[in-house]
Amino acid sequence: MLNKIKKMKSRIYQYLFVNKRPLECDGERVDIDISSNKINYNKLDMYQKSHYQRYSFASTLLTPWGITGDFACGSGYGSVMLSKKSTKVIGMDINRHVVEQIAKRYEKIENVEFVQGNLLNLSYDSLFDNIISFETIEHLKEEDIPDLFKAFSRALKPGGRLIFSTPYMQERSPEAISMGFHLTFDIDENTIKNWLTANSLQAEIIKYQNYEQHTIEDNLLKKDFIICVARKLSDSVTVS
Repeated sequence: MLNKIKKMKSRIYQYLFVNKRPLECDGERVDIDISSNKINYNKLDMYQKSHYQRYSFASTLLTPWGITGDFACGSGYGSVMLSKKSTKVIGMDINRHVVEQIAKRYEKIENVEFVQGNLLNLSYDSLFDNIISFETIEHLKEEDIPDLFKAFSRALKPGGRLIFSTPYMQERSPEAISMGFHLTFDIDENTIKNWLTANSLQAEIIKYQNYEQHTIEDNLLKKDFIICVARKLSDSVTVS
């Protein structure tokens, strides 16, 4: 019975995300094409609305005309949104096919560069004023997440901002595990603060979001996502 359910979910996923939205393969990507600079927000689905709101929120907090990293950039539309308030945006994603496609889609936007790479192998050193990374850490094994925050800390300039989100207290259920996209669960405020503190990052703002209203709030009865804004301290640790 369980195998039948898995096969059925696989077919549904194949139809909805791979066939209908080709850039949403190999993970939970949200593909909003903003190459025309026109978005009808009311026509977005609930996943797209929540994702779009996160980038809108981040855009209000960027260091003006700084260098921004959009790490795990997915379909790249968020990188384009961030480029309107940045001197340069580097969008990185692990999926080579997706990076190739979005580089073509947004080739006319001169201050956005898309690169393929594994975030755990980031080689940037004190380059970014802002780093954005939405729906990323839950895709990593828990033992690898501290290394990701080390890489983020190293890539940020002192005083730079890290803005990221992740599912809030997602249950480690058989269903979630069988989907295979998420590898770390039960992430809460204390878990996040521990990761940050160990890497010279300090949480400044913590907010929440859910699939019902999509807006980012100080508190919600139902919390689907936690959004954190952190700043790199001046006395940064050295990352080997």
